[in-house]
Amino acid sequence: MNQVALIWILAEKDLKVEYRSPQAFLNTVFFALLILVIFNFAFDPGSQATREATPGILWVALLFPGIIQLNRSFQAEREEGTLYGLILSPTDRGVLFLGKFIANWAFLVVVDFLVLGAFVIFYNFSFSVQMLWVAWIIILASVGFAAVGTVFAAMLSSIRTREVLLPILLFPIIIPIILAAVNGTQEILILEEAQFLDRWLQLLIAFDVIFVAAGFLLFDYVVAD
Repeated sequence: MNQVALIWILAEKDLKVEYRSPQAFLNTVFFALLILVIFNFAFDPGSQATREATPGILWVALLFPGIIQLNRSFQAEREEGTLYGLILSPTDRGVLFLGKFIANWAFLVVVDFLVLGAFVIFYNFSFSVQMLWVAWIIILASVGFAAVGTVFAAMLSSIRTREVLLPILLFPIIIPIILAAVNGTQEILILEEAQFLDRWLQLLIAFDVIFVAAGFLLFDYVVAD
């Protein structure tokens, strides 16, 4: 079978599972919205100080709920034993990584766009061209986040304390992505200019390529244990 077709089949399988059992999706969205609501009550939405903090608030609401999905991404396969079947199949394990990575990335992007819509409403922004740039930053940042998260989720899937260990291991690795995403968002929302936006976008793309390539190459060793 064509490798590209196999990657899509693996990704489609996970997406269908999420579609037929939307509880995890709804829980993730609810958690993200709860973060926005808490910050909305904690700070005055109309103040300048709060407005300057909105890029950080947005990315807290985007990143932490993603941990819920990544923790779950290999849970079903582990519990039902299908992960071992996939590992023992003659398929290249890098293909397995790409299928799972694409499913996780698609899930995160859908959640993040819903959160972005709520963020615009809660913090008195407008749906403008600026938000299209923020959406583009979200898409790029989600690539690296999902790539690293998929590798660590596979590594920790058999460990009982994976919910605690995953963010501890994940966030230090993706610091460059977080910095680029927050600073790029600040350029758009607060400074309302794109003078240095290209620099942050290039940084996101560079780390996306590095993390996806590293995940593809290392996944074989991660699942071998």
